[in-house]
Amino acid sequence: MFVLASASKARQKLLNQIALKHRVIVSDFDETQLKELDPILKVKFLAKGKAESALKKLIKENQALNTFEALLGCDSLFEFDGEIFEKPINKEQLISRWQRMSGKSGFLHTGHYLISLDNSKSNIERISQNNSCEGVVSTKIEFMSLSNIEIIKYASIQEPYNCAGGFAIEGYGGLFIKKIEGCFSNVVGLSLPWLKTNLEKLGLSQLLLNR
Repeated sequence: MFVLASASKARQKLLNQIALKHRVIVSDFDETQLKELDPILKVKFLAKGKAESALKKLIKENQALNTFEALLGCDSLFEFDGEIFEKPINKEQLISRWQRMSGKSGFLHTGHYLISLDNSKSNIERISQNNSCEGVVSTKIEFMSLSNIEIIKYASIQEPYNCAGGFAIEGYGGLFIKKIEGCFSNVVGLSLPWLKTNLEKLGLSQLLLNR
């Protein structure tokens, strides 16, 4: 079975979409300790931190040795004009950001950290390039030009407050996206092509064939 180190419902839906059986283990990684300002590096470190935190939980449960085959940590950030836009903290911030983003473009970066689990590699100190893969997938997003009425209306529902950048491409926010350049599923929460490529690299392609 596969482990997803994320509480994101959107990421769980993506795994369900490809019929990848999985268990969710929410990381207790403290994101506030990470002061990195570069969005690419930050999202990479966040994904790794979440994956390692979830692995520690598995080892503590003594299940990593015989129950699971792989673990994935993910995190997403939206970069606009060189700034990192994480989940909006309130309505005022969301409206302000959308007024800036309207008619312009930014980048959704998702960090991925995938670990192969087996009897010899389930110790966190033994994670190496041979049994783990990491990477950041970036997708360019161009937004429609929006009126203040449209922005305020979107800010009145819960959806954007749960998402990096303050929008969900798979939800109502999809109305405001003019086009994307790159991986679509990456904008939802994780890149399925990246996952397929790296499961195959680690010799775990059978996880994608189990139905």
